[in-house]
Amino acid sequence: MNKIIKSKFGWKIFFSYMIVILAGILILLASVELALPTAFDQHMANMENMTGNQTMGEMMFASQDIARGNYQERVFVPGDPTRGDELSELAISFNRMAEQLEKNEIVRQRLIGDISHELRTPLTVIKGTLEGLLDNVLPPNPESYHKMHLEADRLSHLVDDLQLLSQVEAGEYKLDIKTIAVEELINTVLERLGQQYIDKGVKLTSDLEIELPSVQADPRRIGQVLLNIVGNALQYTTKGDRVSIQARRENNEVHITVQDTGEGIPVEHHPYLFTRFYRVDKSRTRASGGSGIGLTVSRHFVEAHGGRIWMDSAGEGQGSSFTFSLPVID
Repeated sequence: MNKIIKSKFGWKIFFSYMIVILAGILILLASVELALPTAFDQHMANMENMTGNQTMGEMMFASQDIARGNYQERVFVPGDPTRGDELSELAISFNRMAEQLEKNEIVRQRLIGDISHELRTPLTVIKGTLEGLLDNVLPPNPESYHKMHLEADRLSHLVDDLQLLSQVEAGEYKLDIKTIAVEELINTVLERLGQQYIDKGVKLTSDLEIELPSVQADPRRIGQVLLNIVGNALQYTTKGDRVSIQARRENNEVHITVQDTGEGIPVEHHPYLFTRFYRVDKSRTRASGGSGIGLTVSRHFVEAHGGRIWMDSAGEGQGSSFTFSLPVID
């Protein structure tokens, strides 16, 4: 009997211990569940503070490097910018600024190189002619002086082109927007360049869609765009070739196309045609091939009107076409 009582009492004690142990485990798990996130968050906050201080330090040193002209500097982006982390957004903005400054510096250096190259040719001719005259190698006749005058004139035109380019790329010009008829715009260009086409033996015609809608544009700026393109077509055509100015409505735009049967443009040159100072034929001088600025200026003017400009050519010897668009007025 006593054994039975002791046995029952032992099981009660065992179950009591088990309950205490289980309760302890549950309390421990609950404590860990509550305390761990707090500790983790505190640890992450400490890490973020350390990272933030590190990032701010990087920005300070990087900004000093940028001030010295080292635009390749970038800083580490901490945290998650998609969650509105201000420090991350600041680091991203800093890197974007550094990237834009680096691009601007590349453009500046390239522009200086391009200008130096363009100025060198006329200055070399003028200097060479003067030295020839001083050394009595060249005779002091009208031909020698005329040669220098031509180069000085080209130099003057180049300076004017560069001034226009700087104003256009900086956006330092205003558009005098008016309602104009496309036909009037094309007829003006035909009148201005018609005689030059006749003198060269190249046929210049127009082909306009009936009842074209008017467009809102600056007549002087858009007239310059069309003048540049038609003038280029004359440069790259020879006697017997044809140039046609076409105008068609395409949805809510008017497309003006200058198509020629001239030299054509090899495919590898297509991506660079609207880049400043770019010429397809590197052997051409400014007298025969222009400064390479006209299409760059044209692109800026067309885009300022909300339009687009592009070119097509099947290749060398197969002619080319340049098209730009303008929004219509309904």
